[in-house]
Amino acid sequence: MIEDVYEPLERYRDEFREKFSRLTAKTFADLVAASGVDQQLNIATIAEIRRSECQQEKAQRRRSFWLVLVVLAVLASILAAVYAFYAYLAVGQLPDGGSAMNCYLRMAGGGFFALALGYFNYKYFYRSYRRAVATIDALLQHIEQKKADAWRQMAPLNQLFDWDITGRLIEQTVPRIQFDPYFTDWRLQELQQSFGWDDSFNDHKSVLCAQSGEINGNPFVFGQLRTMHWGEKTYTGTKNISWSVRVRGTDGKYHSMRRYQTLVASVTKPLPVYDEEKFLLYGNDAAPNLTFSRTPSELSGSGNGFVNAIRKKLEKNKLESFSRNLDDESQYTMMNNHDFEILFHAIDRNHEVEFRLLFTDLAQQQMLKLLQDRIVGFGDDFSFVKHHKVNLIYAQHLNNISLDTDPRRFADYDLNRAMQIFQKTNEDYFKAVFFALAPLLAIPLYQQTRTHAAIYNGIVNNKASFWEYESLANYHGEQKFQHPQCITSNILKTQFIAQERGVSSVAVTALGYKGVSRVESQSVFGGDGRYHNIRVEWTEYLPVQKTANIFVSEQGKRSQPDEQLPIPEAADKWQEFFRAWGTDQQHCVYRRSILSFLKGK
Repeated sequence: MIEDVYEPLERYRDEFREKFSRLTAKTFADLVAASGVDQQLNIATIAEIRRSECQQEKAQRRRSFWLVLVVLAVLASILAAVYAFYAYLAVGQLPDGGSAMNCYLRMAGGGFFALALGYFNYKYFYRSYRRAVATIDALLQHIEQKKADAWRQMAPLNQLFDWDITGRLIEQTVPRIQFDPYFTDWRLQELQQSFGWDDSFNDHKSVLCAQSGEINGNPFVFGQLRTMHWGEKTYTGTKNISWSVRVRGTDGKYHSMRRYQTLVASVTKPLPVYDEEKFLLYGNDAAPNLTFSRTPSELSGSGNGFVNAIRKKLEKNKLESFSRNLDDESQYTMMNNHDFEILFHAIDRNHEVEFRLLFTDLAQQQMLKLLQDRIVGFGDDFSFVKHHKVNLIYAQHLNNISLDTDPRRFADYDLNRAMQIFQKTNEDYFKAVFFALAPLLAIPLYQQTRTHAAIYNGIVNNKASFWEYESLANYHGEQKFQHPQCITSNILKTQFIAQERGVSSVAVTALGYKGVSRVESQSVFGGDGRYHNIRVEWTEYLPVQKTANIFVSEQGKRSQPDEQLPIPEAADKWQEFFRAWGTDQQHCVYRRSILSFLKGK
């Protein structure tokens, strides 16, 4: 029987962290064994690269040393030549009958020193410098050759890394959690029809990454979106003016004086501003009428000092007063666990009975542990919004990781470094994802409630959702879709067109803005007592868009290691098929279990 996870903080600290680390190390060792990479050969190659890099650093220091000597010798030669030249000029300035012998001696000595130093500089310093440069060039060439050898040695292993490795490791570590190969249209419709998710949330946004799955049958989605909103930018223009005034001097007479002033004018105009946000979306039938929201509290993890005790006392008094107020429409009734009420602070809840049904004594205790923790996890860094059956978690620590499990981040030419990257990247990802899910896991009713919705009579549709289409388009790169006049970032939106022979045609529209130069005149009063018109140049942002097509083939299952081909090989593999389908695509992306071609690029 699969057990539930009701104590997320303790289970991570005492069990999951060590188990995930062990599984990750074992997985990497298994991949190395399956790849057939010669570890000793790679170690020897990397050792040779490191020795050559050390020699290169020494050669660079020698090059710098000889370069300094060359420059100093050149400067000394120039000074000696200048000294000889001035000695020559001094001969013509001698008084009648003066002896020129001293000047000739100085001239000869300076010239000889300049020539000798120049010869010595070229013969020794410059040649030593050139030898150091040649040594560096040879070492760089040798290093690049050895790195190419190391990449070839590691190629069998690098091709085994796939998009689902991290998800499989998390599934093996934490009970009840399952990840989807990709975010399907079926999963999206489940969220919409069973839980009331509204896709208007995605207006003016573009999906950069989406990772869906379920906890005991209840769907979740980790999403990363690019958003656009209108901000403001202030443009300035200047004008220098001057005028004459008459002032009385110390002698009692009037004098004319010129005064100067720089006038500044400014205008504020709209500016498109682009941001990224990461969140966790979760659907659950428990407490279907309840809505509430909470944000991180400054009192969480603040300790029990005198000042913090006073602050908590004041907050408690406010909540008690708010709870006793019967004149407003709020249904808020303060619970017995005052610490939970103070730190969780969901005072906008609309259904007190369902809130208490959701946050039992166990749920309150576990939530408090998450909020007050500063050692194991990330503490109170999350906002929690529940709207009927839809839950949204905005965890600040998600901004520090990539939600995309792109296997290219594991690839390396150094086996030892690849192991370290693989271990750390997966552990960091697991910790971030787990503690984003932790507020949901801390609520027992969420794991005890399982949806029985049957969309399409239980038939699962493997067609990718528009979330995946948008993330695929962004994975290709927004610059491949943007309008030629666009000067801003782009919001990429997609629309399914048709499907033929298992290949979907998807229209990708890039929404951006072009800049049009404008001039506005402002009247500013100057110190000369007159108004002056000042030109202020500003940019008006006008919408532009361009639509291109991508072609998507869903593999319908998790990508297996031998299917995770580098892009050139994947393009060759599918080139004949897509040529027969009538496309002229050039850019191929293989992502998760989906292959995508961009037409005309």
